[in-house]
Amino acid sequence: MGLWFDLAEFALGNILSAVFSAPPHNVAPHELSTLLSAVYLGAIAGAFVAGWAGDRFGRRPTIVVLMVWIAFTSALAAASPNIAFLTAVRALSGLALGAYPPLMAAYLTDILPPARRGAMLMITVALGATGPLVLTFLVRWLTPLAPLGLDGWRWAFVLCGVLAVLGALIFLRLPESRAWLASRARHQDSNLSEAENGPGGDVAQPGDATSDSGQLGEGGFLDARIRFLLFLYFLTPWSTIGFPLLSGAVLIKKGVSLSESLLYVGVSSIGPVVGAILAGLVVDRFERRSVLAFTGFAMALLGVLFGLAQEAVWLMATGFLVNLSIAIFLPVLVVYAAESVPAAKRARATAWSWGVRGFGATLVPLLMVPLLHGYGVTALFMVMASTLMLFVAFLLRYGPAGAAGRAVD
Repeated sequence: MGLWFDLAEFALGNILSAVFSAPPHNVAPHELSTLLSAVYLGAIAGAFVAGWAGDRFGRRPTIVVLMVWIAFTSALAAASPNIAFLTAVRALSGLALGAYPPLMAAYLTDILPPARRGAMLMITVALGATGPLVLTFLVRWLTPLAPLGLDGWRWAFVLCGVLAVLGALIFLRLPESRAWLASRARHQDSNLSEAENGPGGDVAQPGDATSDSGQLGEGGFLDARIRFLLFLYFLTPWSTIGFPLLSGAVLIKKGVSLSESLLYVGVSSIGPVVGAILAGLVVDRFERRSVLAFTGFAMALLGVLFGLAQEAVWLMATGFLVNLSIAIFLPVLVVYAAESVPAAKRARATAWSWGVRGFGATLVPLLMVPLLHGYGVTALFMVMASTLMLFVAFLLRYGPAGAAGRAVD
């Protein structure tokens, strides 16, 4: 449920891009770019702080705080008097929205059985992916009705805020990660041993089987593996964020009406649900790296086809398949990152990587909206495809295979 309204609030960027690109709003391109970027700008800071807190204070209490913050900012967004206020609130919302998915992945990686880790996470993603789908059709239905004089998109923020409160209450009843508790105990034992024996006493050294691999060792926290993950994550938002965020604006650019654009966006949002369910059946049978390479290449190809399409059936079909691929690609990438690092720094590694993705996501509307308006749809999707092909090449050249079906620390 937490992922449901987290993804739903992110999907509101796609809805807002269509709403504010059509009459009676027609906001200036730079205002729209800033609005769409704001949530990702907040996500950068939020991911770094929450990642540190998740490793320091535990996954569960950190997630509860995130839920409460989402509820608060959702209420503010629903009451926004103008575009400037909404932009500021979206930046504040991003502090929690960008931090929740990686912390959730770290928590689930800690507690799920290795043989079904990927499948169970994909089921979670499938359930969460219904959020953007439901919210898009809800906004489309409420927009002409405007109950109580409120726009449809305002009601979407109200719904997400209510669910965030409920999510916080439920998370209070969940247990803390045993893997995190064990890593904290090892850290405390290490500090106690060093205090008793002096530096370099009986404390396990890096590479020792009993070493706390989550502490600063060779290369410190930002070792080669984490630097590799950070670069991978920076390459992802140009397509995984760019396509869902700008597809509504692209449809308006192609001459599709606002109502029909929201319909196409809603239909294509079914893709993540279907993709996550199908992937859950087989994801633990293949190495994470192979799945990422295949879906990355598929997104590049399908994105270009969407950019070239003009007929309604092809727009919906290619949009559906791109979102389906994204629904497989992103959760597998998050699991891949979480499995690659030990429990003691798993929250930081996943959240900080997500924060770097947020930095790239902030640049996406700032650079891609002007690109769309200045050079057209084809140029936009060629940029998306190029970043995906670079991702695949870098992954296959330097990336480990992953830990599908195997236990992790």
